[in-house]
Amino acid sequence: MNFTSAISFFNKPVFSSKKTLYIVYAIACILISCKVAFIEKCDNYDCFAASHFHLIQYLDLYKNYPLEYHTEYNYSPLFALLMGAFAYLPTWLGIIFWNIANTIPFVLAINLLPIAENKKIFIYWFCLIEYITAAENVQTNAAVAAFIMLVFIYQLQKNTTKSSLWYVFGVFFKVYVLTAGVFWLIFNKRLSFVVKAIGWALLFFCLPICVVSFKQLLFLYESWIHRLQAQTNREALGVLGLMHVLHIYINKIWIVLIGALITLAVFLKKQLYSNLQLQLLYLAAILMFTVLFNPGVESPTYIICVAGVALWYINKPRTTWEKWLAILVFIFTCLSPTELFPRFIKQHFFVPYHIKAVPCVITWLVCMYEIFTFSNTEKNNTLPA
Repeated sequence: MNFTSAISFFNKPVFSSKKTLYIVYAIACILISCKVAFIEKCDNYDCFAASHFHLIQYLDLYKNYPLEYHTEYNYSPLFALLMGAFAYLPTWLGIIFWNIANTIPFVLAINLLPIAENKKIFIYWFCLIEYITAAENVQTNAAVAAFIMLVFIYQLQKNTTKSSLWYVFGVFFKVYVLTAGVFWLIFNKRLSFVVKAIGWALLFFCLPICVVSFKQLLFLYESWIHRLQAQTNREALGVLGLMHVLHIYINKIWIVLIGALITLAVFLKKQLYSNLQLQLLYLAAILMFTVLFNPGVESPTYIICVAGVALWYINKPRTTWEKWLAILVFIFTCLSPTELFPRFIKQHFFVPYHIKAVPCVITWLVCMYEIFTFSNTEKNNTLPA
């Protein structure tokens, strides 16, 4: 099959159907879950499930339990409480339902984005491989990407009840969702958002009292804060890791602060408060920023960043070099952890040099440049061929 016939093949209606994509994601979710459950040991899920039993047994969630699992528990007490919906199931069934629970919000959030249908189709296909990577690790990151998008979507719709719900729940689910707080500043009804967010926060904070005492709950939140602080000492697969590879030794706090200031400086652009195309571009930048400037990020987290890259790409017709940039993201970010590349290359080149992060960092820089140079004369065109 030559290149022209390959393009013709993928232009068939079946590949541009959301129904097809829903089936593809469902099949991928089930197959990957079964592979993890029956062929591989899943340390992450063991940690998640054990956290529920540690919670009801009044144990410290944030201590290491090497006889049960080898990863670290970095989530909230509420997360441990909610894992009770999965922890009592047989492990294989729990893994399947857990991956389904993280897949559905991701698929639905993309579908709710205020963009053309062909652009949604592109995002689904572009993110599929990275979604599989996240599902193989039985991680939460597809849901995290969804929560960030849902906060934006419902703030845009001026539905502060739902936007504040997804924001607060997302933060209790995984603190990465904190970055979605910027959308509170873009849209109206700011006071309504804050009041409702406080209400949701009080509810989610106190829910674990159903199974533990208030004193124990306060202890767990204090322990959680200490764990999150310790997590920042890891070598991140992002800007911080690349700085280390390049032997540029700057305090991590300063690097994150510079990235945050650049991101927040966008609020000086008046168009941000009224232009949907610019707002969507900013959503793309936030999704990328959440990963690239995170001091504790790992490879499976990149589903969040790749969703941002896809959203950046469909924002307007792209030049040839911009198309190649998206291709490089797909090859070196999405495909680099797969069996497509020999283990030797992955172990001695991709991993030590943080190659997975490189094209995404470049894309974030391009995205920020486009945001700062954006003018209202630009039009939100259809997806480029």
